[in-house]
Amino acid sequence: MPPTLYAAVKLTIKNKRSLPKERSLEEVLDSASSLVNSYFQPFLAAKFMVEGSEIKGILNVQETPRILQLIELVDLEMDPIRFYYALGVGNIKSRLDGEKIEEEGPAWTGVNRALKEMVSSGGGRDIIVKLPSPFLTRTVNTLFSIESDLRNNWSIAHRDAIKLARHGRTQVEMAELLGVTQAAVSQRLKHARWDRYQQICETIYELLMQARWKMLLPWDLKNAQQGKLSQIRK
Repeated sequence: MPPTLYAAVKLTIKNKRSLPKERSLEEVLDSASSLVNSYFQPFLAAKFMVEGSEIKGILNVQETPRILQLIELVDLEMDPIRFYYALGVGNIKSRLDGEKIEEEGPAWTGVNRALKEMVSSGGGRDIIVKLPSPFLTRTVNTLFSIESDLRNNWSIAHRDAIKLARHGRTQVEMAELLGVTQAAVSQRLKHARWDRYQQICETIYELLMQARWKMLLPWDLKNAQQGKLSQIRK
């Protein structure tokens, strides 16, 4: 029987200077972890918990695409506080029945490498994933760079409209709840490029669905073979 895969996830504050003066780092992290646990409890292999300056938890591998919903939820509900998000799919060596998550196994190696890459990039990216397939990893991260560019350009007005759009509200309902005209709601969603954002997320979702299979794609095998040939020639 093949090893069980999991999706390990970490969140860290992107800019601690953005924290409200009346709230400590610990309070903000506790609030974010409680938010995630309450929304994603049925899909967790291990609940999200705060450890030091990080929040970490484990999704069941078939729920890997929910990282998109997790990012949107935290980004919208914790605004203006921003987070880094790292995800790694792979095996884990630690047991899941305790109150502490041990960072052992390829999934956690991927998460920590992703966080290191984000720090070295100078804060230009706020999410990196590491999947069993190098090809999928490159493709998904390219799409996530577009997703984060769109999301990080949302204004407060955009976010107010998007919160309601995510819950299936019609533009008429949104206008009533926000106290604006339907035309104003339409303009907010247009300026936020909400349709484009959803298209990008749908593509990422479809690609992340492949993460449950521990296999290399034909592109990965081809690259591996080319790498071996180049080493032989040297």
